[in-house]
Amino acid sequence: MKFSFSDDQRMFAEGLRDLLSNECPPSHVREIWESGSGHSPDLWSHLSGMGVLSMLAPETSGGMGGTFVDAILLFQELGRAAVPGPVLEHMAVGVPALASSSWGPSLIDGTTIATVAVEDSPYVAHASTARIIVGVDSVIEGYTTTDAHGIDGGRRLCRVEGGSSTPCSSNVGGVDAFDAMALASAAYLIGLSEKMIEIAAEYARVREQFGKPIGSFQAVKHLMSDALLKVEFAKAPTYRAAFSASIGADTTVRDISMAKALASEAAYRTSRSTMQVHGGIGYTWEADLQLFMKKAWALMRAYGDPTFHRRRVSGFVLA
Repeated sequence: MKFSFSDDQRMFAEGLRDLLSNECPPSHVREIWESGSGHSPDLWSHLSGMGVLSMLAPETSGGMGGTFVDAILLFQELGRAAVPGPVLEHMAVGVPALASSSWGPSLIDGTTIATVAVEDSPYVAHASTARIIVGVDSVIEGYTTTDAHGIDGGRRLCRVEGGSSTPCSSNVGGVDAFDAMALASAAYLIGLSEKMIEIAAEYARVREQFGKPIGSFQAVKHLMSDALLKVEFAKAPTYRAAFSASIGADTTVRDISMAKALASEAAYRTSRSTMQVHGGIGYTWEADLQLFMKKAWALMRAYGDPTFHRRRVSGFVLA
């Protein structure tokens, strides 16, 4: 069986890349981090207008009527730009889960922002930006938040108190919210990794040592090729997981766990390798690389770390 993305799917992803290259360069990501807001309203409006936020909402509700296969390349492009704010939570869970509810219209057009709380954690990402929080079996609104320090300035963590809870399913086309977020995060991590490799490769072309670009040294080539190999190997399982989720395959949970484990490990290897290429300067605030590394470090542990997902895969295989 030959699997590939359609021309329309690729063109939509290319269009999103063009939009983000103009509206969300690393300089804009840095501004959002420095502002402490963790969110860009202008960029959010652009994503809404393009139909990115409503990709997984049914056409009958005013959405794009797409599946996870349609969305997976978009998640990847969002990662390449390290897009700040609750875009994954809103797009992958908030909109499709609540499209037919009273919140549906305002979620689809982006005027109401949703985030997700489906992990056993005292913190909720983006709670101060979002108006509603989608839990395992309920929606919370009218809550108060207290900011908590996190390593990723584009993913603000908060403690949540109070609010009213309304029973509601967070299931997205047969996939629960935790797994939907794990799948979206896997693709986002792949995009982050691709961008880190791109940044390091550019640096290796211009940084000279002993009168030569460091990219010409075999040790640097090995670092970059090992990282790229990890990223490329993570792509196919991630795309397969999106396909399984789209058709409701019996192996969906297993496939999503494999995707998240491999994408997380690829992001970790890439962050280490690209940091070695940069040397100490990669840790500094002035370096763009650290914006992508810190987001990768945060996301690779969110919605199940590699150990959790590998254990889950082994459970399915050994059962």
